[in-house]
Amino acid sequence: MPKRATIQYRECKADGALHGTDLKTRLVDVLRRRSHSHRIGENARLRAIDLDGDGSHVVLNKVSSPATWDGPVFCGQIIHLRAGADVQAVLQSLDDDTDEFLVQNIDVGQGARIVRGVLYFAVHRNHVGLIESAAVRASVLERYFTALFRQAGELHPGQRIVLLARFSAAGEKGLSEIGDLSLSARPRYRNDAGPYPMDDLFRRPAGEARDTGATIFDVLRLMGWQDDALARLLAEVPDGGRVEGLLKVFVKDRRRTVRIPRAAIDEALRNVDPADLGLHGDGREQGGMVKLSVVRDIAAEGSLLDPTDAMLRIVEALREWAAAGKIDCRFEDQRPLH
Repeated sequence: MPKRATIQYRECKADGALHGTDLKTRLVDVLRRRSHSHRIGENARLRAIDLDGDGSHVVLNKVSSPATWDGPVFCGQIIHLRAGADVQAVLQSLDDDTDEFLVQNIDVGQGARIVRGVLYFAVHRNHVGLIESAAVRASVLERYFTALFRQAGELHPGQRIVLLARFSAAGEKGLSEIGDLSLSARPRYRNDAGPYPMDDLFRRPAGEARDTGATIFDVLRLMGWQDDALARLLAEVPDGGRVEGLLKVFVKDRRRTVRIPRAAIDEALRNVDPADLGLHGDGREQGGMVKLSVVRDIAAEGSLLDPTDAMLRIVEALREWAAAGKIDCRFEDQRPLH
């Protein structure tokens, strides 16, 4: 049964970190190297990286056939695995008549690793198409590429891979530069649990912020509000009420407002939901903004997308965007992916 999935466009910003080559070329070069008597691209164990230092691992798992790596596109599947054999689950059917559903611990085996989420991607030069999952966002792919290249000696400490988003307004007419921008924080409801600790606020990937925090109280805390002041503010909120906030960002040179180029917005806000973003300049973009993306039907088995079909649909999207002039790349080589 096919599933609908959103294919996003990203562009790699290397800033010389990849020594003049593009992302696809350097990725293939690293995967062809040998480590512990195996080629990295032929042994998934060598591609497992503990990004968070918590025993979970991000793995470049399924990749396109090595015979195609000299072609225009490299495709892959990123999976995020967590340690632990116990999973909480409800085994009953939701159609059962019962006064309550029993939540049980299921032991899936001591050697098992639980899949947090899966991401599919295709790379052509510095152009990336990807399908995110709720748990594995583009920010994880950035961090994985950065860690992989650092292990291979291709990046120095402080250098990193950045996958720019491309924002567009409704009707494809966007501002080339911005005077100021506004960012919405999630409301802080009266009956919410307590705020996230400060250290956790800085550790969370930006791509997760919308679902796991980033309330207006988080923003106020970053601006220097103390916990007692936040508690007094919350006490003024009636039951069922909420505190909302809008953060306005602009650049000043003494008393003069400096225009912000569009490219800076695409980089800095690449992992922000466009619905939370407003741009203001000689005009206004708000409410209708989207990241360059397209929705496709992809073959699936249960909740899992078919990896081969997912990668093919991503490459199709890249080709369509290129043909329409939305991205600056060419696909001269038509050889298959597999």
